Amino acid sequence: MKLSLRKKVLGLMLLCVFSIATVISLISIMNIRSRGEERIAAYRATLLSERQQQIKGYVEMAVKVLEKMSVEEGKNAVKNMRYGQSGYIWINDFNNIMISHPDPRLEGKDQSDLRDPNGIYILREITKVAREKGEGYVNYMWKIPGQEEMKPKISFAKAISSRNWIIGTGIYVDDIESAVVKEHTTIRREVSNSIVQYIALSLAILVFMQIMAFFLVNRFIAGPLGSIATTLKNFNNDLTVTVPVTTTDEVGELASWFNAHIKGLHQIIGKVSVITDKIHSHADSIALTMDQQSGFSTQLSSSVVEISSTMEEFSSTASQIAQHSQGVVERADKTLDDTKIGAAEVENLSFKINDISQNIQSNLTEIVELGRKSKEINKVMEIINNIANQTKLIAFNAALEAASAGESGKRFGVVAVEIRRLADSVVESTSEIEGKITEILDSVNRLVMSSEKSFLLIQEGQEYASHTVSMLIESVDGVDETASAARQISLSTQQQQIASSQVVLALRDIEQGVRFATDSIHQTNSATGELAELSVQLRTLIATFTIGKEGNEPGGTPIPENR
Repeated sequence: MKLSLRKKVLGLMLLCVFSIATVISLISIMNIRSRGEERIAAYRATLLSERQQQIKGYVEMAVKVLEKMSVEEGKNAVKNMRYGQSGYIWINDFNNIMISHPDPRLEGKDQSDLRDPNGIYILREITKVAREKGEGYVNYMWKIPGQEEMKPKISFAKAISSRNWIIGTGIYVDDIESAVVKEHTTIRREVSNSIVQYIALSLAILVFMQIMAFFLVNRFIAGPLGSIATTLKNFNNDLTVTVPVTTTDEVGELASWFNAHIKGLHQIIGKVSVITDKIHSHADSIALTMDQQSGFSTQLSSSVVEISSTMEEFSSTASQIAQHSQGVVERADKTLDDTKIGAAEVENLSFKINDISQNIQSNLTEIVELGRKSKEINKVMEIINNIANQTKLIAFNAALEAASAGESGKRFGVVAVEIRRLADSVVESTSEIEGKITEILDSVNRLVMSSEKSFLLIQEGQEYASHTVSMLIESVDGVDETASAARQISLSTQQQQIASSQVVLALRDIEQGVRFATDSIHQTNSATGELAELSVQLRTLIATFTIGKEGNEPGGTPIPENR
């Protein structure tokens, strides 16, 4: 559904006025009802105050009368005190003992447990108020004499301290609620009438304000806007048309601004027309320049591609050199490790040869000592041979003596023969030992000669081993220097490879940039062609505007200043 601006404005104003009137009406109605409730509460309080003043007057009159009487006279007088239809007065002490009451059954009894259906201990509360304040009121529920129904009642009590008495009386207040209900009905009727009158007045004001709004909208908003709308409908790209300015408000400013913008648009369209002609004339020269740049970019792209392929081959060669350099470094490191191990083994061999030389020297000393001891054994064997010869001589003499002794010397002769045989055996054994010792001495002499030759050879081997260790140590230093040089070469080659890779990447970026530039030039060529076409279309479009004769500009009100 399409709504006009007039309907929208009137609808919004109606909605605003209705909302404001509704809110004000609700607030006023709530105030009227609140004042009605306040009147009812005040009426109830007034009636209750009258009853309180009434029973307070009765009690104060009774106190004045009783103070002039004796105790017994006062008790009897209270029994006969009456007011209204059922009003009476009683006396109790501060211990809740009933002293005097119209009902003689209650006199002399403790009434502390006397309470109403709501749980209020009546005489306790009356005594408490009289003890604390001297006098006061107590509200409770109690039966009307002769009836079972409980009604609200209020009592007033006042203390006579000189006699330890509390004088009190009570009155039913159920009729107050009945009067309040009647008053509440009357007040509610008045409130309803006031609300109806207020609503009627609000509706009348609402209708009047809507009529005024309709007139003002037509006069100051809808009319000028209708003129502007009619002018814009018949605009048809005629930049000489102006909008009539009939007001000085925002609508008038809108018309003035429209005229000013039409004037500016007239100037802009004229300038755009001139610029379009220039664009059309320069488009061809731009296209020619772009073609030349496109050819140069193509040549540059070919050169960059050739350089990139050369650098890629160089990078590949550098990568192979780096790999071979790494192999040389690994082989040099392995040779260095092997040379160190060989030097250590030769050094261990030198230590072993030295140990062998020392062992041979020790063995040679022991062999010489063995030869010396063997010669001493020969001397001992000569002594043994001499002893054996002497023993043989002694045995021969003993045999002669045994033969000359006859029978008594036979046993001694046998012993002499055995001793001689033993001495012969010793001589033979000694001869054999001498032969063996001679063989041992010969062997020892040969062993000594062989050991001396081995010792000399071992000394020569030790010298060769020491010389070999020195040469291996020098080789280790040389191999270490070779490995360091190989590492440096490998590092330099790797750096060269990285640099060449970066150069290749840079060349690829340059190649991509050249390609992008070539694509951009092609796109620029396309854009230039489209620009030429657009300039033709723009000239055609500008031709649709009516800008009048050259030098004439549309009229209208000047642009108003910003407020």
